[in-house]
Amino acid sequence: MSENVFVVYCLSVLVFYGASCTQKKSTDVEAKLQTKYTTYTGELNVDVDAGLEPIIKQEEEIFDYMYDSVQTNFSYKNEKEMFEDFKNKKATVLLLSRELEKAEIDNLKNLDTIYVRQLPLAYDAVALIAGKDFSDKDLDMELLKKYFAPQNSSASFPRLVFENKNSSSVRFVLNTLGYKEKISPNVFAVQSVSEVIEYVSQNKNAIGFIPFNAVSDTDDGRVKKILENVKILSLRAKSKDGETLRVSANQSDIAAGDYPLIRTVNAVTRYTYEDNLELLLVGFLSREKGAKIFLKAGLMPVKVPERTIVVNESEVTGSK
Repeated sequence: MSENVFVVYCLSVLVFYGASCTQKKSTDVEAKLQTKYTTYTGELNVDVDAGLEPIIKQEEEIFDYMYDSVQTNFSYKNEKEMFEDFKNKKATVLLLSRELEKAEIDNLKNLDTIYVRQLPLAYDAVALIAGKDFSDKDLDMELLKKYFAPQNSSASFPRLVFENKNSSSVRFVLNTLGYKEKISPNVFAVQSVSEVIEYVSQNKNAIGFIPFNAVSDTDDGRVKKILENVKILSLRAKSKDGETLRVSANQSDIAAGDYPLIRTVNAVTRYTYEDNLELLLVGFLSREKGAKIFLKAGLMPVKVPERTIVVNESEVTGSK
């Protein structure tokens, strides 16, 4: 081999290996960029009360973006299906619209040997909606209770419509009003929140019962369109000081605790001391980022995130 040919050969080898190393380094960097968090990996199955879908969809989107190394499966179901999945370990996190009752905790512990941890995340409510012409000036909890009474079947009473017969809203409202079995034949259920909205917008003498989070985000174009055709009803109620006031499903009255149909968004997991994916999700929902999403959507997080206000001292003092 001549000297010139040998030099060309050596240069070719160096270029080849240099390109290979550069390509490998570039591939390694790209692989690291593909996943922002590698501490947590695995699959997380979460069952969510179907009535919480509008707000939890927002939380889900941000969580998946932040922790894209975790494979999440959010399923929106009724409570019966959720508890079955939890017992069979098909779901390891439940997001309910209420706290567990003592009997439920005892049954999980005694019958299924499941010790649970639950954490309240935010406050939602059941909102009452009706057509724009519906008068709510006399509406209060006592009148609502009268509307639900079994003997009140007259067409002069409003039709009372829920989004689904298995909805947690049905159980919550009936329990709040003190009904366990028989109720007025004027009470019925459709198949979705959108059907409730459509029904009350077309029937002047009807009240719809829907999860507040379905209409709480008034910056959302979808919600703005809904509120063009229906209104959120107000109720006469008593404040904690005994003062009579008008309240409705809104962030302010929920925060003050004055609205009588407030309910709690509650996370349920198995009791463990491990730092696992379940605690990662619950921690996200209960802390600053998750709380801000609840707040922005018009609900009231249990832990309200702090707001930092930066004051320009030169403007306050007038100095330049």
